Amino acid sequence: MTSKSVEQQTYRSCMGLLKLAEKYSDALLEVACKKALSYTASPSYKSIKNLLVTGSEKLASEAIDTKTTHKAHGITRGADYYRR
Repeated sequence: MTSKSVEQQTYRSCMGLLKLAEKYSDALLEVACKKALSYTASPSYKSIKNLLVTGSEKLASEAIDTKTTHKAHGITRGADYYRR
């Protein structure tokens, strides 16, 4: 919302992203946004749309992988444990 000088100018991009969520799944859109954010701090609507159009199969596999890597148990040690 702060990428343009006038906040109302960003509404169109937000509405476009919401339309992309209707065409593609929410998980695909989330993965595409994360990937776009890894490239630049302020991705554009066009870059996110291009990621969805060109790599929807690849993004789908990444979306599935992110769901399965979550550990169900809470026995993981944090970074403070290893700093002794």
